[in-house]
Amino acid sequence: MKYIKMLGLAAVAAMALMAFVGVGSASAVTLCENDTATGCTSHVNSGATIDFSAEDSIKLAGPFGITIDTCTESTVQGTTSTTGTDNATAIAGTVTSLTFGKCTRLTTVGTGGTLSITESGTAGNGTVTSNGATVTIHEIPSPFPSTCAYSTSNTDIGVLTHNATAATFDISATITHETANCPDGTWSGHYVSTGPTVVKAVAH
Repeated sequence: MKYIKMLGLAAVAAMALMAFVGVGSASAVTLCENDTATGCTSHVNSGATIDFSAEDSIKLAGPFGITIDTCTESTVQGTTSTTGTDNATAIAGTVTSLTFGKCTRLTTVGTGGTLSITESGTAGNGTVTSNGATVTIHEIPSPFPSTCAYSTSNTDIGVLTHNATAATFDISATITHETANCPDGTWSGHYVSTGPTVVKAVAH
């Protein structure tokens, strides 16, 4: 379960990274360092480092809404690999660091995977997708195995929402288990864009 939570965090981190990357115009998506109300005059370029930090607890819930793991600290850092100038339909990025701290169960991260952001249909917002992120939660009580591993596979993990100060990323996703007899987990949490590059919106 804790692993799931970590994965959720990773997804959140990925989402945050995607937010930094941004979503562009009708034919491309672009990440903005200023609010969309100003016309996105400052774009986040390829190769930029983006950080997201959890504003509240990150949670992973199992069957019947039972909380499996809760982490009060989490960060996501990544590097963008595409920009709106690439005329891409999605902004891509690699999660270089995904961390979870002060968790109710031992939670370890295997890989942060990759993230991408596409248009959400709402101006300034974007849908975040995570692929290849792996998290393991340990010390899980019976009837489940003591250790459960989770991973994302082109999983929509949440929405990057524009904000005049700093974009936020709300995670809400079902993360599938990789370990036999472990339950799938519902991951939820709230992240905000931090330095060195602060993402504020996704331009459509």
